[in-house]
This record gives sequence, C-alpha cells and structure tokens, in this order.
Amino acid sequence: MWSTLLIAALAAAAVAADSDPYEFDSSNTLFNRQTMVHLFEWKWDDVAKECEDFLQYNGYGAVQVSPPNEHIMIYTNNDVPWWVRYQPVSYRLNSRSGNESQFESMVKRCNKVGVRIIVDGVTNHMVGVGQKSGDPNTESSGTASFDGRDGVEQFPAVPYSSSDFHDSVCHGDIQGSDYQNNADNVRNCRLSGLLDLNHRSTHVRNMVNAYLTSLINIGVAGFRLDASKHMYPEDLQAILEKLPNLKADIFGANQRPFVVHEVIDRGGEAIKVNEYTPIGRYTNFNFGAAIASAIWKQTDVAGLSTLGPGFGYGNLDDHDVLNFIDNHDNQRDAQPYVLTYKNGDQYRMGNAFMLAWTYGYTRVMSSFDFKLHDQGPPNEGASNKYATKSPTFNPDNTCDARSGWVCEHRWPTIRQMAQFRAAAQGRAATQIVTETNRIAFARERSGFFAMNNGDSEWNRQFDTTLAAGSYCDQYDGQLQGSICTGATITVDNSGKASVRVPPRACIAFSAVSRIGGPPPPRNLPNGNYQKTAIFIQKKTQPGQNVFIRGGSAQAHQCSTGPFKQTTDPCSIPIVHNSTTPWMYATYRQWSQGDDYLDFEGEEQRQGTYDGTHAAGTPLAYSTNDAKSVDYQPLNKYGPDYWFVQLLMDCDKTENGWFELKGFMNGWESDIHQTTSCTGSIGGTNPLKNSNNHVAKCGAVGVFSWNANSCIVDSF
Repeated sequence: MWSTLLIAALAAAAVAADSDPYEFDSSNTLFNRQTMVHLFEWKWDDVAKECEDFLQYNGYGAVQVSPPNEHIMIYTNNDVPWWVRYQPVSYRLNSRSGNESQFESMVKRCNKVGVRIIVDGVTNHMVGVGQKSGDPNTESSGTASFDGRDGVEQFPAVPYSSSDFHDSVCHGDIQGSDYQNNADNVRNCRLSGLLDLNHRSTHVRNMVNAYLTSLINIGVAGFRLDASKHMYPEDLQAILEKLPNLKADIFGANQRPFVVHEVIDRGGEAIKVNEYTPIGRYTNFNFGAAIASAIWKQTDVAGLSTLGPGFGYGNLDDHDVLNFIDNHDNQRDAQPYVLTYKNGDQYRMGNAFMLAWTYGYTRVMSSFDFKLHDQGPPNEGASNKYATKSPTFNPDNTCDARSGWVCEHRWPTIRQMAQFRAAAQGRAATQIVTETNRIAFARERSGFFAMNNGDSEWNRQFDTTLAAGSYCDQYDGQLQGSICTGATITVDNSGKASVRVPPRACIAFSAVSRIGGPPPPRNLPNGNYQKTAIFIQKKTQPGQNVFIRGGSAQAHQCSTGPFKQTTDPCSIPIVHNSTTPWMYATYRQWSQGDDYLDFEGEEQRQGTYDGTHAAGTPLAYSTNDAKSVDYQPLNKYGPDYWFVQLLMDCDKTENGWFELKGFMNGWESDIHQTTSCTGSIGGTNPLKNSNNHVAKCGAVGVFSWNANSCIVDSF
C-alpha cells in the first residue's frame, strides 16, 4: 500500500500558492449542518452507524475521528492508554478503531448521508524515545516493526530513519520555559520525549503528503492536525499546498481540504495562533475558558454578548477559529479550566450557549467515562487484547452508562441545540438583552435563546423576531409530534413572547420546534423593487468596515432615531441582494434585518456581527481582480471599492434618485456632486441642494469617499 501512496502523492499536481487567505478554512459540510462532533476513540464501524442512525437527523455535519494511522500498543495496568493513538509507527490505516477497509467503508457511508469525516492527523512525531516493538507489553496496532531507541529511530513501514528526525538540531525535550521564550526549541525539540520529525526534509514532506493525500482520495473532508504548534508554519504550508482537491463527486469541483491546527496559545506564548491562520483555522482554547469563567461566575455571562473576534486574547475572525467547550486533552487536566461532562448541568449550559451563539465553527466533545488521566476507552479485557467496546444505547437514545461511554453529543439538550444551530445557520444574533448574570438574543427570524445564570427566575417579554405560533423549549424538552415535552412558548403576531427562564438554566426554541412546522418563507414586500448597486472607493485597514446611510431627504422631513425607520418618510425600503464569498461574515450578519436605507443608522432588528452592532447599511469589500477572493463581477472600477447590491423600492425615491453618504467611525465629508454623472446611463443630478452622493434607483452608482464625482452604469 505504501508505495502506491507515495507514487500517488508524487504524481499529484501541486496546487500553486496564491493570495487566498481562506484556502483551508471552509468546513466542507452541508450549509445547515455546521456542528462537528469528536467521537473520541470510536471504532470505524460504530462511527458509520452513528452517521446513519443519529448524526444526520440531529444537525451534525462532521465527525472528527481519532488518528487512523498504525500506532504503538502498550499494555499496562490492565488497559491500553488513550494516548497510544498519538504515537504513530506508520501511516498504514490499521488502528485500534479498525483496518483500512473499515475506514474506507465508514467514510463512504458517512458521506452518503451528508456527514463529513475530519481526520485527526499526527504528523509532528513518531513514538516516544526508547519504545521498540517486541519489548515486553509493546507492539503495533498492525504488523509494522519499529525501533525508537535513541539514535536508532527506524520506522521501515513509512520508511523513516534516524536522519529524518531533528536530533542534529535538538537532541532532547522541550523545556517548560521554551514555550514562552524559544519558539525554535518548541518546534525542533521533542514533545514529552516523542521523536520529532524534520519537516524541512523533502522525504518527510513527501511521506506526510502521501499519507494525507491517501485520506483525501478515500473521501475525507479535512484534517485536525495534532501538534501543529510544534511544526513550522512554512513547512506545513509546503505540505498542504501540494495536496489535491477534495473528491469532486462528493464536495464539488475545486474544493480544498478543511484544515484545523492544534495550536494551544492562551497568551504569553512564543508561538502565536495567527502564524497559522494563513493555512487554516486553529483550535481556539480561549473560547471554552471564557464560557466556563462566565458560568462559574468568575465573570458575568452578560459579557458573552460580544464573544467573537477581539473578545480577549486569541479570539480571531469567525473563519479562523474552531470553537469548543472542552477537548480530549484539557478535560483530563487535574483541575480543568474548562467545563467537562463531569460538571453536569453547567456543561449543558455551556454547550447550549456555544450552539446558540453565532461565533465560529463549533465542535462538540463526545467522551468515554474516565477516572484516571491515562485511562483508555472501554475495552473487552485482556483475553481480547483490550479491544475497544462499542457503545450501547438507552431507549431515549442516550448512551448506556454501563457501556462506559458518555456520548455528550446524544444528551437531549446538546442534540436539541445542534438542531437549533442547524435551524439558525447563517442567521445573525439580534435583539440582544443582558442583565447581571443573564443574556438573551434572537437568531434573526429563526430562533431565540436565553440563559439565566442568576439565582432567581427571569421573567420578561422578549422580541424573538420569530413568526407567530407555539414553540417547544429545546433546552429541557422537544417537539414530539404536535406536543411539547417541556415548556411551550407562545409568540404573538409582533414576534414578542413572555418567557420564564428558571435559575441556572436556559430556554431555547427555533423554527424546527414550532408546533405545526416552520413558518413559510417571507415574500418580497409590495412595491416597485429594482436591482440597485452602490460602490464607494475607500482605502481601509483590516478590521475597518464601511456603511452607508441615506434615503429621500429633500422631499421629506426625516425622523431622528433610534429605530424610527418604519415610519420615517425619508427611509427607502430595501432587500439585500448581494452575492459575497462565504467568509464575509461581517456583511452577511449586518445585512440581516436591514430593511431600509435611512439616515438613522442601526435598525431595531438588524443583525449583529457576533454581538457587534451595525452603523447603517453595510458594504462588502470588492476588487476587479478576477483572481482575488474579493472579486465582484460588477466591479469594473478597481481595488478598494466597497459594495452593496439591493432590491430598492424606487417608488420611495425622488423621481428615481436618492441620497447616500458613507459612514465609518463617523460621517464622510459633505459632497457637492457634479451636475452630470458619467457612465453608460449617466444623468443629471436632480437634487441640487444635496450635500450627499446622489444615486439612481435601478442602476449601478459609483462614488469615491469625500469626492464629488459620480458614475451611473447599467447592470
């Protein structure tokens, strides 16, 4: 098998490095299944069955599986420790979870029902120094021999020899102070004695690339790369850029693998997470810590209303992060700084918030019960060489505790919240309400969530933004047929509901928990709606955003805000109609609930960007460079043009013309637009007294910040 993998990797066409900073960021999961579950130490046959019987019906879109490569087996204390999976002896697909054919079958079966496989890839190192097949209680999960003795370091099934390791650069372990002071030692020395591979070596790169390529050819969607922090980003990039595209018959043409780098950086490290964001996402260990701190009342849950980019250290852009409450490592800490399944209801609350909130791509942990740090998964005992046991299930579809499996992803609250997240996918957080130890928010016309971490009941009326109807609570119940097993919440015709949230608990409901089924989609409002686009040239820095405000100001006396848009005679009804790349989360979230072009700013139900409020009608950055991810086909004008395309009610304009002005931390300067506009349509500015840009409804208007020129083009 190995020679075939190597030939395939060397023959694969290299993917040229380009300017795409999002190349490995897309999750490659179905749009309404943006939750991954880590089925830690599950066998391949059991994963396949879980995809078919449970995951596809409960909002889960991907599974992170344990490392599938051949690994060391160490028999100790009537057990095989869990960490043997992270000590490779070869890249053959023969692990304690199953063999190659079982792995291939699992990938095929899961893909068939729309659940993707993310492989935990161990490519930084091999076994611990001194480990050797044939020693007492030591062998391989397959048939490969290996010799990890210092200076010998032979892994013929790859093949690797002593020259493929970092011994000549660092012949010893990473020291504790290195993590703060010496990035080279962290990347060149041994992690807890594990033999550290030299990824500058062409041979090592070819071997790793061949392994990952073989998995792509089977049909996996991507990788969680273990210990990326201990490898140089440029070495990883050299390997990743040469990987082939994903299988087109499953994922579509020209799709790149999803890559998540394990980089533990909670601040004060010599190695920073943003070193890895050009080549994928990173494991955001700061996210679970922030939620645990709030639920433990070390901080206030009300502060979670801005949990997103810029929330404390390490919380980068949505497309950069994989967020989670806990993982298989930090749940085993002597005193975990995160919530784990052992925290019971607090763990439910933490996962519920994660799945209800908008930030990043989320992963749910699914564990086996453990008492000791090194304890391996439930097994069949010494007579069966400690083979992993399968989980068994209760009538309510939770895992039977007697089988040794916890299966947090099957807990009623967590599986219902995964369904909530699926129903609310792509919808912004809005109508955010905070009180001491309390937070509530709507997911723009698709869901509502409230957390009460206080000691008394929280009773009040909320604007849920949902359609009228009766909804079942998904935190402590569900919709079964036409009845709620828990609380029923009634939403009136204005979208408001009186909600009672018990102390230290949550309430959640969404379109999928509405009795009688989800409401029909909204129709376009009545009016003379015509496609209209605006471009404003404005050079900006990363993190800056451009908005416009405007309307029909000369013919009317405008209202002053806030939230007067529905009755303001100056405001013009709009429906956002822009096509933007998937990673433009700021524009996509701010554009929701933005129903008017007006001079007031934010609207009452306008979406937030992970809790950050809009300052008007948002624009999206664009360029005319067809090779750029920021390319906008309507842009014939150049780089640095901020853009929005709308359906606009032209009957509310002044003889087909309207005013607008840019807003970015303050207003654009007054404009004295030239009398005649150039362009394929052009036209004479009829609003002579305006100190704003003047644009034509049903056309493309092109302007520059603080400039008087105008272009009016056709579509």
